[in-house]
Amino acid sequence: MGVGEPTRVAVLMGGVSSEHDVSICTGLNVLDALRDAGYAAMPVYLARDGAWHFDYRPVMPSLSGDANAAAGAPPSTSESLPVFETLSGDLVEVAFIALHGPGGEDGAIQGLCETAGLRFTGSGVMASAMAMDKHVSKRLLTAVNIPMPSDVVVRSDAPPSDVEASIAEVGLPCVVKPVAGGSSFATAVAHDTATAVQAAAVAAASGAVMIESFLDGVEVTCGVLGGGPESTLALPLTEIVPVADTFFDFRAKYTAAACEEITPARVDPAVAAQVQELAVRAHLELGCEGCSRSDFIITADGPQMLELNTIPGMTETSLLPQGAAAAGISFGELVDRLVQAALTR
Repeated sequence: MGVGEPTRVAVLMGGVSSEHDVSICTGLNVLDALRDAGYAAMPVYLARDGAWHFDYRPVMPSLSGDANAAAGAPPSTSESLPVFETLSGDLVEVAFIALHGPGGEDGAIQGLCETAGLRFTGSGVMASAMAMDKHVSKRLLTAVNIPMPSDVVVRSDAPPSDVEASIAEVGLPCVVKPVAGGSSFATAVAHDTATAVQAAAVAAASGAVMIESFLDGVEVTCGVLGGGPESTLALPLTEIVPVADTFFDFRAKYTAAACEEITPARVDPAVAAQVQELAVRAHLELGCEGCSRSDFIITADGPQMLELNTIPGMTETSLLPQGAAAAGISFGELVDRLVQAALTR
């Protein structure tokens, strides 16, 4: 890069996971914010069929609570290029990873960037892989006394009798979800065994299934910035209040007026500080960098952590940017901070 030339950033979005459209929403918002901040930002679109399209801007999808909303395929004039050769060349200086779910949040794309010698935003390979696997991350975090709900993991090909035995072990009501997934895809709260078995069959399409004890309380989320060589900052909590649903599922997350998101959360300051401390501890224990967002239920016995996300949604109204705004950090400043952390990594 010549003196005075803007930093060249590739914003990676789309992907082959069920969070394809959510990723596009994140990527396009980040792309525009980076351009407004003076970066030479370029969209890099990973289509559902695995083809990479450089300098192609996909259509902004309308999620509207539909996990299968189509974002449109790239036109025939969009050139599909070999990803490794392009990322390892002179076209890009840093990758802003806006890929959610498997293939984007699990260490795979991070490993590709490392092999290509390309700086990238967010956590590295190991932290990404551990955080994506709820079974692995829960075992690590509970080992250092971070409170989390009890669970049992069953194989995707487990017979119904094993699933029923696991449900009986955890107890009802329970939460059923894929071990490796995000945006609450294929996640359900079950109040009876038949519903839990059915939910497990749906979740099994994504791999192993976690059956987790249901926690009653106030749901909050806490973003953390920094990690690695940077000092960490816990953001103000956001309280999540679903309006029509019993929990914060995909529909509640992406349908207008389906839930209230209140920042800062209406919780006791001492409890809020406890949640922030747990979020920072989890972030550091997993070796996260750049940012993370951890979800909690504040029960009558105190907060319990549900999971940690290494690539949370990044639109101006997403939960992490809401927390950043409450801390006086604008959306543009937030994405700039993440790129600068990658450049100085």
